Amino acid sequence: MFLPKINYVWAINLILFISVVVLGIEQAGRGAEISNLENKIEEAQVIKRDLSEEIFNNESETKLTGNIENLGFVKPSSVYYFKTENTFASLPVR
Repeated sequence: MFLPKINYVWAINLILFISVVVLGIEQAGRGAEISNLENKIEEAQVIKRDLSEEIFNNESETKLTGNIENLGFVKPSSVYYFKTENTFASLPVR
């Protein structure tokens, strides 16, 4: 009589253990992604700081234009503005 109850307890414990392991693996993967993104942010901040220091040391941005363009810090040559007042759909008036 007690043997089937013990088997159910073992089965429930096994299922819980497997679910905890799977959730732990998922959480570790997310942590690795977050760490990778933080490293990329840190690298971008270091590059930005170095460029700022070079600009202040040279007191001219003409020497750094090529380096800045390669890193993607270029200002747009032209900016387009769209008038969005009349772009929304409306129901016909009867």
